[in-house]
Amino acid sequence: MATARVVREMTTTTTRVPSTRTSRIAAVDVLRGVAIIAVIAYHLTWDLGSLDLIGTDISHTATGRGIAHAIAGTFLTLVGVSLVLAHRDGFRARSFWRREIEIIGYAALVTLATYVTFPSEFVSFGILHSIAVSSVLALPFVWASKTTAIGAAGLAVLLPRMVTIPGDSRWWSWTGLTEGAQPTMDNAPVLPMFALTLAGLVVTRMLHEQGRLEVLSRWRAERGAGGALSFLGRHTLAIYLLHQPILLGVLHAYDWLR
Repeated sequence: MATARVVREMTTTTTRVPSTRTSRIAAVDVLRGVAIIAVIAYHLTWDLGSLDLIGTDISHTATGRGIAHAIAGTFLTLVGVSLVLAHRDGFRARSFWRREIEIIGYAALVTLATYVTFPSEFVSFGILHSIAVSSVLALPFVWASKTTAIGAAGLAVLLPRMVTIPGDSRWWSWTGLTEGAQPTMDNAPVLPMFALTLAGLVVTRMLHEQGRLEVLSRWRAERGAGGALSFLGRHTLAIYLLHQPILLGVLHAYDWLR
């Protein structure tokens, strides 16, 4: 019965649209803005190290890896948040699949661009790939019971500890179950990070059921730092795609001129 209810929710679009329904909440955009600034700062530090403009290569330090995981985890948590905001009152199939195809296309572009420019460390499964896969995997949990979602999150954490795929093949490293991973500029395997997507989804569902999303949606970030961060949060995909070419171009020019 529960399965049938989930299928009905995914295959029909409800006409019940409350006046407070919105797929964008300013506070969520502000958090995205903070996260994308963290991405830019991390990559700037990485680029400076790779060009020997500073003495530290952040990608080879435990602190650097921890920061990278925290940033990726933030974006994957927001995937769960966004799914509930967009589809809690009915599956908006056209907007979901349009966005999914867009992300998949840009993920493929990142793979191609890094393969051409950095063939030994190209991105076979980075954050955009992980967001695309996690979005599809998490979608049914928008309507499934929260207990089921929490159980699935627990399984996502435990499975890498229980199952190991020998080797470091790129064909399987995206799962998070392999013994190692090929050198890459960005690695964001589905497991165990999928647990964060489900956590964001469950918390947002609880806030919705308690009526707190309505209160949160009243806050507007229109001026000052809040407005700037909200703007960045609404354009994170474009910023993510453009910031590295810009940073590398500026730094290579500086390195050549100095």
